[in-house]
Amino acid sequence: MTPVDQEFIHDPDNGLIGDCQRAVIASLLDLDISEVPHFLKIAMDRDGSHGGYWDDLQRWLGARGFAWLEAAPGSALWGTHDLGVYHEIAGPSPRGNGTWHAVVGCDGVIVFDPHPSRAGLAGDPSEWKFSYLVGLGRKL
Repeated sequence: MTPVDQEFIHDPDNGLIGDCQRAVIASLLDLDISEVPHFLKIAMDRDGSHGGYWDDLQRWLGARGFAWLEAAPGSALWGTHDLGVYHEIAGPSPRGNGTWHAVVGCDGVIVFDPHPSRAGLAGDPSEWKFSYLVGLGRKL
């Protein structure tokens, strides 16, 4: 995992769509942020909504041998139990703007926030969402 800062701070009043998840994905894949499409902006530019965001993300990851898997709180994957697994943690933004924010976690603990404030997440940690890059196996 190589920490990558987000390029755009969420400020929709000024036409900026935040890319914290893009930075998390770049961090997890050890890529420069320019190598990861800004899926949320692409979806918003396409139809003014989030429509197609997850499909675009899964297609892009799939072409690279990965899938994005969200684990429900309390599930066996949630927190990964000290296995040294890096993943995304998403929850309410500490900036109080009503949006969610994404950070890099390892075994359920925040280890890197791509926002310049490095403030992490707000809200109840038991309600945060954990997501993982899962390697796709080859067909036999």
